[in-house]
Amino acid sequence: MAETYENFMLYGLESTGEKVKLEVSEEEFRANNGQNILNPHQVLVIVKEDLRRIYIWKGVNSHVRKKFIASRIAAELQNDLVVNGHFHRCKIISVDQGDEPLEFMRAFGLKAVEVPKILEIDSVEYKDIHATTIKEVAEISYKEIHQWTGPPPTLNGAIKSPVIKRKVEEEISPRAIEQPTPPKIENEYLIEKIVNNEVPTDFKRQNLILGNFQIYGAAIKKAKVFGEEVEEVEWELVNSVPEGPIELTDRTIRLYTNGKSGTIEGIEILQRLEAPKIVEKVAENQDKVDYTSWTVSNLKLYCKEKNIHVPSSYRKAQIINLILNGPPQKSAEQWVDYNKWTVTQLKDYCKENNINVLSSHRKADLVKLVKEHIK
Repeated sequence: MAETYENFMLYGLESTGEKVKLEVSEEEFRANNGQNILNPHQVLVIVKEDLRRIYIWKGVNSHVRKKFIASRIAAELQNDLVVNGHFHRCKIISVDQGDEPLEFMRAFGLKAVEVPKILEIDSVEYKDIHATTIKEVAEISYKEIHQWTGPPPTLNGAIKSPVIKRKVEEEISPRAIEQPTPPKIENEYLIEKIVNNEVPTDFKRQNLILGNFQIYGAAIKKAKVFGEEVEEVEWELVNSVPEGPIELTDRTIRLYTNGKSGTIEGIEILQRLEAPKIVEKVAENQDKVDYTSWTVSNLKLYCKEKNIHVPSSYRKAQIINLILNGPPQKSAEQWVDYNKWTVTQLKDYCKENNINVLSSHRKADLVKLVKEHIK
């Protein structure tokens, strides 16, 4: 039977990796400030289609395995809603109890409450609550699977889910050597970390490849605010990619690494932008061009296209004068005091003009080389 998709849907998670749809309306969810549903020992996946959001709500004392399962379930739901439910593509938001984003609280009209005591993983109470999840198969002959068939458990545990016991085979295969598991990567956090990083000049951000080898692309959404058209960029998972290998031309990459774990969390792909043809925009009659309205970058780009040398020490007014009147007729020594240049500026000038500079050269030697080149 095909699943029915609704504007609001709530899913619980089994330790087996299965999701169970809970028959809870949005009004029931909102009741009592959400405390009837939001159990600190559970992880829930909440769909709010009218906001185009899928929230992963994680209780402070929920098991790590369920948090991991929730990310996969949310991604599957995101795809199912588009393909089978013909819904909008929903953005996945991670919500930690006690650190809920304002967006989540407003979506359901909730208010902040006191966070329950956080249990230590090694504590007896924590192990008792999550016994089904953490107990080894080798130590038991029956496996308990909690099914969500009624209302979700309340904070005081008054309502309990029925327990179904399923026989497990007695044979136990030898345990494989445990390999160190890489740290879990929160995609939303990592995307925000990358996007907040400044993009180099003449480049634009094209794609993100996160640590789980998922490729994200920029989705540009336009909307009108008070009659003005604005653009919003959201980074969404790319479902289909071309067959490889793929060569990246005119691209550069930046790696985002985790020094503690020694792993690569994400790769940012930057595409080089084409430089604007400043020369083509300049009128033939330069007297009509208002160079003062240009940025310093555009002035320097124009000079580069016109083969006009601009000393690195020049400011905007000097660059404009250079464009309008050309280099002064006076001697280079009267025009520029090279002794005031830094060593870096002198070396840059020598490099641009193919002047051979030895590693032993000091500032006085560099000034002498530049003056001789001018003559």
